[in-house]
Amino acid sequence: MNPAPISVKRFLEQVKRCIEGPFAGVCLEGEVSNFRASGRHWYFTLKEEGASLQCAVWASQQRSLGHTPRDGQRVILQGNLNLYVAGGSLTLAVTQVQLAGVGDLQARLRQLEAELRARGLFDRPKRPIPRFPRKIGVVAALGGAALRDVLEVSLRRAPGVDLLVAPAAAQGERCVPENLMALQEVQDEFWGCDLVLMVRGGGSLEDLWGFNDPTLVEAVANCRLPIITGVGHEIDTTLVDLASDCRAATPSQAAELATPDRRQLASELGRRVEALHGRMAWRMQGFETTLNLLVDHGLLRNEPTSPAGKRLEALGRRMEDAQPLRRLERAASRWALLHQRLLHASAQVSGEGDRPRWVEASRRLAPAMERTLAERKERLSVLGARLEGLNPTGPLSRGFVLVKDGEGRPVLSSRTLPEGAGASLLWADGERKAVVD
Repeated sequence: MNPAPISVKRFLEQVKRCIEGPFAGVCLEGEVSNFRASGRHWYFTLKEEGASLQCAVWASQQRSLGHTPRDGQRVILQGNLNLYVAGGSLTLAVTQVQLAGVGDLQARLRQLEAELRARGLFDRPKRPIPRFPRKIGVVAALGGAALRDVLEVSLRRAPGVDLLVAPAAAQGERCVPENLMALQEVQDEFWGCDLVLMVRGGGSLEDLWGFNDPTLVEAVANCRLPIITGVGHEIDTTLVDLASDCRAATPSQAAELATPDRRQLASELGRRVEALHGRMAWRMQGFETTLNLLVDHGLLRNEPTSPAGKRLEALGRRMEDAQPLRRLERAASRWALLHQRLLHASAQVSGEGDRPRWVEASRRLAPAMERTLAERKERLSVLGARLEGLNPTGPLSRGFVLVKDGEGRPVLSSRTLPEGAGASLLWADGERKAVVD
């Protein structure tokens, strides 16, 4: 007869009582895989060929663990076997960890690294990353967190940069051929890419193994364009990272290294514009001061034998000769003379045949003279403004002070007057004496 059925929970509780006691303090050896932290606890898989066991390190045991396990390491574990009734799963609660040796994958990785380094794939000169790329080729898995991070960071930092996404599997048998094909595609000159990103999210050593393939590593090393790799997390390092021009700790950091920050550029541009304005204002102020000193120096010497005084006198005569008012006076005199000649000529004309010509000439003469006078007045105002700008006393009326030494010569440098020397200060409305302190 068949035994009476029991519930699953009761059955697992019976199994729990049977196996947890005999397998307390068990010691196992295997390779660590899929190590992850969830909350305060650590979880990983202890495996060997054809078998695997789930392991957990509770937060209370982490300080006395002895060694922190990492993917690919071969370790010796001591712990207690637990049966989780609610999930029906066996877990080894690890209490001690010792490093037994390098795991198979880790040893194979080191062997591949040595072989590829001997071929010179990791020692080639690293190419500079363009600061302002116009288009970036991205080799990543569609729908993955790595591609999403790259898109978000690029849109925030440089929305004007175009991204060309070449999809490729992130793990499995399709990983290597699809990444090779995508990498070859983004290098095509037809697409016009300036830079390549190869990114993938974190994972175990087995998940990232495709990026250690020698063929893919060689393709990365021989890439026509500068390439940035961001494969895995910060603690993960694959062979394509060693062959690339720049290695990023995460896909987000890869996007940051590839794109300029528009906020930082705007701030830098603002600082440079302010510095340029300051330098221009400083130079203009220096030119204005030099000009004022030269003009004032030439005007205030008043020495008959001074070359500057002679030049100023000659300039004054030329300005008087070229004064617009005198030109207007000469033009008015000429107009009056012509008018008198016209009246005289009209009086001598006999008959009515020449009267229309005289009337037409008189009609045209008045507007022509009005236009001439208007043009002369406009030019007079312009030249008057220029003359006012050349007024040697103009700087004094704007608040400048002319300093003269005891002999009446302008002081052009602070080192000219020693301490205790007398000086004259000339303002627009008067002059005062002073002693240099």
